[in-house]
Amino acid sequence: MISRRSEARINSLEPPPAAPRDLLRWVRRPAGAPVLICLPHAGGSVLSCLGLAAALSPHIAIATVALPGHDAPVPDLSVDEAPPLADVRLLGRALASAIADELGAALAPEGLGVTLLGNSFGALLAFETARALERDDPARAGGLHLVVSGFRSPSRPPQEAPLHRLPRAQLLAELRECFGAAGPDVGDLLGPCEEAALRADLAACETYRLIDATPLRCALSVIRLTADPSVSAEESAAWREVGAGPVGFHMLSAGHFPWSGATAAFAALIGDLIARRQASAERHPFPTFRES
Repeated sequence: MISRRSEARINSLEPPPAAPRDLLRWVRRPAGAPVLICLPHAGGSVLSCLGLAAALSPHIAIATVALPGHDAPVPDLSVDEAPPLADVRLLGRALASAIADELGAALAPEGLGVTLLGNSFGALLAFETARALERDDPARAGGLHLVVSGFRSPSRPPQEAPLHRLPRAQLLAELRECFGAAGPDVGDLLGPCEEAALRADLAACETYRLIDATPLRCALSVIRLTADPSVSAEESAAWREVGAGPVGFHMLSAGHFPWSGATAAFAALIGDLIARRQASAERHPFPTFRES
């Protein structure tokens, strides 16, 4: 249950928390390209998106999100170390602020456009980031595209018992049972910092409840991963409840971690979604990418 004090804090107009200055890490940034921002699964790091980035068209600018406590510091960059934050609303507000500061022109109606791509925990964070961007400036909806997979609609509460408080061995066993694997960043090499990040992300998911029912106005694409047992067809279809703009549904034969488990097929679908969004917004589409 969310207290009245917490609800008041969430809905207040206080500025977002200060974000690390390297919150967005660029994989590549060709001039004049549409932007794709990757938000990985719980416990995921910058490394989680590199395989997917390599499979996508080089004509797409790609950044990934480096959440506090999830990645090693950038070499030669002075950044205050911060623990992971188990509050997806605060993270979304901080990330929205960073995106607006760096990519405000791309979000304008005449801009090149920004796609937020989130899988699992990343889908929820991408949703809250999109909400914060639209709340601060409704005109941004025209330049924003939200693509999600591997997570129930935010309008639906979790159905399973919480995982983030379980002992380590039981936690990893439950993750394998729920998601088919512990994921590319979780396993025998999970150190104390990585485990803290994983638990914070799981807590953010498991304690989240949708308070403000104002629907998104941006384009929304929902990818149903047909081999993912953690999200039912009904929970996936319920994403329509949180979108007032164009909502598209797509299916992919993949498990809970498509960025690594079905990289080529997932990249092809993402590239097609971005190209179609560019065309529908009457922006100049990027050239078709074919592997040599």
